Amino acid sequence: MKVKEVDFSVWPKGEPNTAYAKYFTGNSYLAPMGGQEGGLVNVTFEPRCRNNWHVHHKSVQVLVCVAGHGWYVEEGKQPVAMHPGSVVAIPAEAKHWHGAARDSWFQHLTYMTHVEEGASNEWLEAVSDAEYDKLPASQELLSQTDPEFAERFEAFAFGEVVSEVKARLDDRTRHIGYLATLLGCQGIDEYREMLPQALDHGVTPVEAKEIVYQATAYLGLGRVRPFLTATNDILRQRGVALPLEGQATTTAANRRERGTEAQVGCFGEGMRDFWKSGPADAPHINLWLADNCFGDYYTRGGLDLRMRELITFCFLAAQGGCEPQLKGHIAGNYHVGNTKEMLIAVVSADLPFIGYPRTLNALNCIREVK
Repeated sequence: MKVKEVDFSVWPKGEPNTAYAKYFTGNSYLAPMGGQEGGLVNVTFEPRCRNNWHVHHKSVQVLVCVAGHGWYVEEGKQPVAMHPGSVVAIPAEAKHWHGAARDSWFQHLTYMTHVEEGASNEWLEAVSDAEYDKLPASQELLSQTDPEFAERFEAFAFGEVVSEVKARLDDRTRHIGYLATLLGCQGIDEYREMLPQALDHGVTPVEAKEIVYQATAYLGLGRVRPFLTATNDILRQRGVALPLEGQATTTAANRRERGTEAQVGCFGEGMRDFWKSGPADAPHINLWLADNCFGDYYTRGGLDLRMRELITFCFLAAQGGCEPQLKGHIAGNYHVGNTKEMLIAVVSADLPFIGYPRTLNALNCIREVK
């Protein structure tokens, strides 16, 4: 669920909304577009920012969304999703609020019309996080824009598929697999949707961070950085203080030795001197596998070797084109105690997010590793 940005060269961001900050949750900005008091103003909301419940007495407020995604919520009525071009006329005396979706910046123009003598604004209570979080993120609006697709996908991915694997895969492990798989296939939008669900199903903040950190060894920071940013955003939104407690257990002096021990733990004694081996033109790669991939990541706290091998299986299966490495880590999964049946359940659960070709490739690899 990538945060949707807006182009401030089209509609100006303006200045921080200090005058009304006490009536907003999060940061907002005002850019007057000309006219007298009550004239046209462009209001910019950062993701999750919204104003308090309020009432316009003896006047009608008009909102015109010009960028991003947001919400208009009127008491007693269904929330209205706002996208560029959406227009809302707010009746006088209606209790309401408006603000950004949790994964998007939001800009709307606003002006007052039908202003009667004695018109005023009455600011009321803030919109609580619990109340706000009941609203979907902008990507979740598929149920409104593509209802048939959303209904079928939901029924398959979280109905039929989960029913098939639930006897072999608990909810926490299934969600750990989802997160690792979405990293592997670069599903950042879906990852932003899934991480809060994973946290609600027993995945801890430390575990979520460790999944992202370890992915760097298999995907590279160029592909992992957006997921780290998304994880930090979501943890902060849930009130988790960052940075988290450190999980490193190695030093620069012992990371190679400890990494080798982790390799032996995953693959057996044949890995004891692996760091010394390798082709003549690149002997450093096997050293880096020991000191960096395993010494820097597999030795960390938060996840044990069984779970670390499982998420590596997910990284490799989801990105595709890594079948030799995937087979090696299937053997590693068996060595640390993960069964063939468990791996089949994990890749089956992940099928809705990676599709049939990569799922079938992973299943063939599982069958080939004895």
